[in-house]
Amino acid sequence: MIAGVSWAWWLGFHAVVAAVLVADSLLPGRKQESRHAPAFVWLGPAGLALAAAGFACWVAVAMGRQTALEFVAGYTIEASMSVDNLFVFLVLFQGFQISRQRSTQPCCGESGAHSC
Repeated sequence: MIAGVSWAWWLGFHAVVAAVLVADSLLPGRKQESRHAPAFVWLGPAGLALAAAGFACWVAVAMGRQTALEFVAGYTIEASMSVDNLFVFLVLFQGFQISRQRSTQPCCGESGAHSC
């Protein structure tokens, strides 16, 4: 058992991750972006923030205000560290002169994902 979960669960988890990586590498490239794409990009983070706020409300009711505040503090710290990581990637991409062409970016992303 690892982290309280059986070996079969971990093997299944890694099999699903491997299947998703294989499916992602076999799918054809993206088609042309629509003019609404920038608006839809914000739906994901907004949905996650609303889900986190809802979870914090549930934690406040179920476990108390202090525990909910601890969750919100942790969530805020993790979000700020995520933005910091995006800045680091931006600096690295500019430093290595990786262009905005679609043919270059999937290659870099796939190599990072497969090396994990």
